[in-house]
Amino acid sequence: MSNGAKIVLEVAEAEFNRFAEAMDLDINTEGMSADEKRDFTVQRDRLVKAIQSGSLLVNDNGEHVYTPQRAGEDVKAITFFEHTGASYLAMDRQKVGEDMARLFSTMAHVTKTSSGLFSKMKNSDLKVCMAIITLFLA
Repeated sequence: MSNGAKIVLEVAEAEFNRFAEAMDLDINTEGMSADEKRDFTVQRDRLVKAIQSGSLLVNDNGEHVYTPQRAGEDVKAITFFEHTGASYLAMDRQKVGEDMARLFSTMAHVTKTSSGLFSKMKNSDLKVCMAIITLFLA
């Protein structure tokens, strides 16, 4: 292990794969374009790194539970529940072209929180949350 990692890479990758299976995500890179494969790899690596650090866990239901690292003491762990149809409809409540608002709305729905929680996050924490949602939407 390096860089202060608490969990070895192989275990973190296995946890990521368990999450993908539980959420019925297709993570097979065969058939992806070069750009899609690159984008997927960036998101996967970001989540594996967060798992290694111990800030991102996969619970017994296969859901990601993220504890923001740069937030105030009042911020608790955030659970990313499995998407439903309403999760996708949450995106439609925002105007076309308001991509961040659509993304934040979807994150709020999936975590059963508010979009304001994500708007106050530091960038490093927000990137992890966005990686989780991006995998759901891919």
